[in-house]
Amino acid sequence: MHAQNIVIAPPVRGHWAIYNPPGHPTLAFDFLAENDQRSLYRKGGFLRHLLSFIAVEDTFTWGSPVLAPVDGQVVASQDSEPDRKSISFAYDLVSLLLNRPKETDGFGAFGGNHILIRAGTYYVLLCHLKQGSARVGNGATVRLGQHISDVGNSGSSIQPHLHLQVMSNERYFPLFENLPPFRLTRARVKRGNAWAERENVGLESRGHYLFQ
Repeated sequence: MHAQNIVIAPPVRGHWAIYNPPGHPTLAFDFLAENDQRSLYRKGGFLRHLLSFIAVEDTFTWGSPVLAPVDGQVVASQDSEPDRKSISFAYDLVSLLLNRPKETDGFGAFGGNHILIRAGTYYVLLCHLKQGSARVGNGATVRLGQHISDVGNSGSSIQPHLHLQVMSNERYFPLFENLPPFRLTRARVKRGNAWAERENVGLESRGHYLFQ
């Protein structure tokens, strides 16, 4: 399969915002759950998150089901990394910048709890999963849409989110050097105040999507 033909299903359901934060590769995406008003927070808001500490349970993302975006086989599953439960955007960002993990720390220090699925000639990586939520282990066969884990805040993560990338091989390092482009099967995409139904969807940073 040629890289430009890789199409996978959404790994989540519901309303999600997509981000590519600074230093992030353009072919990897962070998913954050939101409500109809585009808020990421069940309680409070960004200002409170920025200046103080909030619980991960105050976000819509925490604990959201993660679904297998492909049929395939699990070639790596890590489930023991702790989640950061109390979060402050400014504090956690500075802490992350000052305490960057190294390759010798292992991939879990970067991606936290994660699942890597082989789907024919490519691999799908889902990161920052909730500790203890993995429903599949190494060698397991997964089916499209299967509930395989939940979103957490493990690894190098400053707030609950799901990191998604497609890889041309199963090597984690060097980071982000084996990422082919991919698209999602379908989604409703927010354009202004209206939703548009789309197939073969290319994700955009700061885009808003409804996955059903």
